[in-house]
Amino acid sequence: MFVFRPTIFLGNINICLRYISQFQTPKTDCTPFGPPKKVVDPKACTPRDRGLVLGVYYNDQVPGDDAAILTASAQKYDKQVNGKLWKLLKLTPIPKLGENRIFYDVDPNYGYVCVSGLGSECLAYSSSERIDESKEAIRVAAGSACKSLLALNPRAIYLESFGNAECAAEGAALGCWQFREYRRPEKYPSPHAPKLHLYDDCDFDGWNIGKLKAESQNLARYLSEMPPNLLNPTAFATIMVELLCELDINVEIKTKGWAAAHQMGGFVSVGKSSVQPPLYVEISYYGADECTRPIVLIGKGVTFDSGSLDLKPPDELRYMKGDMAGAACVLAVTRAAAKLKLPVNIRGILPLCELMPSGKSPKFGDIVCSATGKSVRIRLPSREGRLLIADSLVYARNYWPKFVIDVGTMSKELMATLGASACGCYSNSDELYCYLDSAAACTGDRIWRMPLWKFYEDRVLDVQCADVANTGRHKYGDSPNCAAFLKQFVCDFKWVHLDTYNITYTKGHDFPYLGRGMTGRPTRTIIEMMYQLYVDAKV
Repeated sequence: MFVFRPTIFLGNINICLRYISQFQTPKTDCTPFGPPKKVVDPKACTPRDRGLVLGVYYNDQVPGDDAAILTASAQKYDKQVNGKLWKLLKLTPIPKLGENRIFYDVDPNYGYVCVSGLGSECLAYSSSERIDESKEAIRVAAGSACKSLLALNPRAIYLESFGNAECAAEGAALGCWQFREYRRPEKYPSPHAPKLHLYDDCDFDGWNIGKLKAESQNLARYLSEMPPNLLNPTAFATIMVELLCELDINVEIKTKGWAAAHQMGGFVSVGKSSVQPPLYVEISYYGADECTRPIVLIGKGVTFDSGSLDLKPPDELRYMKGDMAGAACVLAVTRAAAKLKLPVNIRGILPLCELMPSGKSPKFGDIVCSATGKSVRIRLPSREGRLLIADSLVYARNYWPKFVIDVGTMSKELMATLGASACGCYSNSDELYCYLDSAAACTGDRIWRMPLWKFYEDRVLDVQCADVANTGRHKYGDSPNCAAFLKQFVCDFKWVHLDTYNITYTKGHDFPYLGRGMTGRPTRTIIEMMYQLYVDAKV
């Protein structure tokens, strides 16, 4: 090809002008600049955005290289790559429980392989810790590994079961979940949720059950994270209709007038404080015969709790969008029972309202009446959740329940006592508590039984102008005072009260598979409890 190069003559000197492109650095140092070469292997240029998660045990008590042992699936994979994985792993410190090591280009099928630490292989149920440490280690390993791979934007993640496919699916699905509903993708690009697959195992039933449990908890997390201006009682009821009616779950929405006609004085008093109309929602799932007595689940549904005239401080107000976490938990549990097709009947009661400071807010010293005829004095307007639950406990008698579980964020005292380790549990049935404690040990969402003594009943009954007060006169002991107050409205059925204030929110340090934000606990524990009751033919 002829290339024209202009020439300037200055006497006997010839100066040739050269194009700037001829001074550019070649694309590679190995091959001369020229036309692009044809691709012989098309697979070599395909995007490799699949991740693989394998496990390794590490025992501090064993000296030398024998302290680390790859899981069976990891050993099988290591043989497939001719020992390359183990060689790379030995170049780094062996990951302990919750730690991960990511390696690239180990084999042509996966772009990156994450080796997650499982701790000791001798873990089992710990009676002192009241938890199955082996199952919890699997959730921690799967969840932390998936969270570390999210930064690489994987299209799919393949996980080995670590010996329990259900727990691995729970940890992975909980670890991958992120609330990015209202962020513009063009300005804040975020990794899409990867598809999770089971690797080198055939326990697909356990894997799917674990994914469903985690999906239910993520639904509760999603609802609790929604801003209160968008998730008011009306919007919450609309979401319930959209999610539950497609699963043949009945949804009944009732207004403040209906509640007033049924003498729900506490619910009406709290609901009228806001311009958002309160709604009393009932959801019904029939998985058994219609004559079978139902399980009644009650969830506190205050979509925003300002404290009314007893205004909460700003440090607490920013978390009060999650004061409806109990209602979100009941919704998620009922939906999971329908998807699992559990042969039980469930009646969910969700009193939805807002508590705002206004001229109609409940005041210090107000007296409201319940359907039982008992009068309640409102000592503190900010203790509104127990008023809603009390009216719902009275209403639950109409269904002759097999047992009743109420869930709600009641008292911040548990933050100073239990922290994020467990929620407070109050029950009048030892059998029911044992089932719940066994389920909590399996799921890792522990509960701790709190006293339901006459000592605290005397506190809430110590009132002159009414039958009972919504809290005691004392500064401390508010959580057991709440349980003692609710006990006054329990008739002859088995009952469990779960105070979840301390476990509703996490800063991301308590559980490696739960990121910063709302937790959705104890959704999986209640699902597991109902499953265990069904297996033992108790429901």
